[in-house]
Amino acid sequence: MTFHSLILRSLTYCLILSGCTLEFFFGFTAQSAYSQTQSCNIGSNPKHPGNYKLLGSIFLGQKRFQKALDCFELALQDERGIKDPELWNNHGLALAGLKKFDRAIASYDKALQISPGAIFVDRVEPKAKAEDYYLWWFNRGTALVDLNRYEEAIASLDQSIKIKPNYSFVWFFRGLALFRLERYEEARAAYRRAVLLSPNTPYIASKDLISLQDYLVYYGQAEAKSRLGSYQDTIQAFERGQKIRRSNPQIKLIEDKSSENLYEAFIDGIRLLDQGENKKALITFEQLIAQKPDYTNAWFGKADALTALKLYPEAILAYDRVISIEPDDYASWYKKGNVLRKVNRKEEALQAYQTAIDLSGGFSEVWHNRGVIFYDLNKDAEAINAYSLSLKANNLWGGIARIDTQYALAATLYRAKRYSESLFAVEKVLQEQPTYQEALELRKLIKKITDCDRAKTPSECSVEPTPSK
Repeated sequence: MTFHSLILRSLTYCLILSGCTLEFFFGFTAQSAYSQTQSCNIGSNPKHPGNYKLLGSIFLGQKRFQKALDCFELALQDERGIKDPELWNNHGLALAGLKKFDRAIASYDKALQISPGAIFVDRVEPKAKAEDYYLWWFNRGTALVDLNRYEEAIASLDQSIKIKPNYSFVWFFRGLALFRLERYEEARAAYRRAVLLSPNTPYIASKDLISLQDYLVYYGQAEAKSRLGSYQDTIQAFERGQKIRRSNPQIKLIEDKSSENLYEAFIDGIRLLDQGENKKALITFEQLIAQKPDYTNAWFGKADALTALKLYPEAILAYDRVISIEPDDYASWYKKGNVLRKVNRKEEALQAYQTAIDLSGGFSEVWHNRGVIFYDLNKDAEAINAYSLSLKANNLWGGIARIDTQYALAATLYRAKRYSESLFAVEKVLQEQPTYQEALELRKLIKKITDCDRAKTPSECSVEPTPSK
């Protein structure tokens, strides 16, 4: 059984739907049976609400909303179904797919009225947890956006954020609602947060964008990409937004002309960073800060320039300035951690990385870097855990190859004398890259240890050093 998000298009924007499917359901429900009735044909399977829910979820994934709705309504005729908050949520999703948004909201409300600990009708475990409800608040908020009830939408989306602040799409839809309320600065900040949390997600459909809203989305994307250090992507997003802006000279989506000039000067600084002109970039950002002391984009750019110039203490202070203005900006915490690691302030770096994890939900690079520090501190168990989490997480920043994390895990397992696990990890490295020299050497060491364990006399084996990480 898998949970997943189903992405539909609402105008040019993504609407996120939740669903639950069982792959084997297709095995005992013939595809031809779907068209045999207007209700919900589960064939010879027991008329249990869980079966109706499962088939409805499959229809939901196929965007066959009326059929999904028929199944969910049959499931809700059973008392057990009425007590399943996820079933009510999926019922709302089917209604939203049919553009019956008022009724969808009523279904989401039913889901939210059921307390955590409720039993899902299609499975015994796990039961509904408090953290599951973020998606139901989110779905409620998107339906309110579709009804142009933007203040209520923001209130629902904020409830979702309280439960799961690192869910990128909730920030995107919050930006959409704020834009419609003409709260443009807040909207741009929300779009920036969405991209920072999931930089590889295409929030805007691929087309020639001309709407004013798209202009603001692109500017928010540019800010996010700059903080991620993706300077070329920053410039590209800005230029797309600027093209829309120049075609609509009458619009005023940034506070005033002065603020817009600051923004364009900030992009000039990013261009300099992209060209490796770090000293010139630093001067540009300092000039912007002189004009607007609390301009976080400029402080972030200054910190990046100082880092590139290896002026690490000054860079830490600049990141601290960003944090003092935007304490929930995970990117500044992560980059501060990187600089702290460079100056060997390891415990402080670990704290900064932990805050970045708390704010973002974690990502591959931050877990890898924590693993490196724990390894240096001879905390093998913590390092192994960090590397393992890194391998499971998404890459957001780049610069750290997964194969290197896999090797670091193998080396740490070796030092912890967990040789069989180390061998398993190193074989994964060599499957991907047979010429990985350090991995080849580590495999030799592990096999020598294994041979030593089998040796008849101590003289037949020799102790080998810990491999390089």
